[in-house]
Amino acid sequence: MPVPCFAAWANGLYLHGRPGRRRQVEVFLSVPVLIQVLQSLVVLCFAPLYAGVLTRAEAMLASRRGPSVLQPYRDLAKLLRKGSVTSDQASWIFRITPFVAFACYLTVSVIVPIITNTPLPLAFLADLIGGAFVLTLASFMTSLAGLDTASPPGGLGASRASWVGSMAEPALILVFFTVGAVSASDNPYLMNHAIASSPYALVLPTHVLGLVAFFMIVLVENGRIPIDNPGGTTEISMIEENRVLEYSGRGYALMKWGSWMKLFVMSSIFMNVFVIPWGLGTSADLPSALLAIPVLLGKLALCGLAIVVIDTSFAKLRFFRIAEFLGASFLLALVGVATSYVIGA
Repeated sequence: MPVPCFAAWANGLYLHGRPGRRRQVEVFLSVPVLIQVLQSLVVLCFAPLYAGVLTRAEAMLASRRGPSVLQPYRDLAKLLRKGSVTSDQASWIFRITPFVAFACYLTVSVIVPIITNTPLPLAFLADLIGGAFVLTLASFMTSLAGLDTASPPGGLGASRASWVGSMAEPALILVFFTVGAVSASDNPYLMNHAIASSPYALVLPTHVLGLVAFFMIVLVENGRIPIDNPGGTTEISMIEENRVLEYSGRGYALMKWGSWMKLFVMSSIFMNVFVIPWGLGTSADLPSALLAIPVLLGKLALCGLAIVVIDTSFAKLRFFRIAEFLGASFLLALVGVATSYVIGA
């Protein structure tokens, strides 16, 4: 057999035979794919720890002992072992909402820079504005589930969450426009590169105003003081807890786990894009991605400290005063966008 024919035969065997399947496995287990999985596992595994640390820190600042930082893991293990009790008024919407909301939060975790500063294989799915729409879908489904059971607390929480969301979402989109004005992109990885490569951008009025506005949105979207009481379980003025009050067992576990993932992801965006864009790994280097995990936890410790100080230093706003808080966030982002045109940044 001539050499060229043998080469063609060997290539065909490699592509279509058993070696071809081996090549597909190698592509599937490539470093970017492994880092993509690692990033999702970081969000899944450390989100309950982040929530537990915040709860313990708040208790310590209030001169109380507080629960263990591992208490969220124990709660998840207990709830996942229990069955679910569903109202006879509930429909299929109530039953699928925990899975849809959990999937939405997990989807956002694969499109934003959490442990790497270069795009991962699934980063093309959406930009930051698309990620905001995915978070809105999760909130929308949760509100529908709260209304679906025909319970007064669920309906009250859903209506209040919808009212708050109608003012928070425009402010969130404007915040992304402020960062986009500095980085000339709405891709979170390009935003990170633009801020990291030019430390001067950190002190631009556009960026600073967007930073403050986004932190206010983080508090709003995660039901923190001064919007909602994250530790409340029986208050009539609750917003987030009222919407999931009818859930129990595995459904409640997924809803709580998803809410912790949302807080973890939004705090990571705040630190990696707005505050400290350095210390991330690359999508082609697994050791650097592993080293970025403790760096990320250190960044989240700073963000958590700010959240804890606010939770323990301010009182919860009256419901109709929330509009003023959200209006301030919207105006800060709007002024940031306008400033970018004035100073040319």
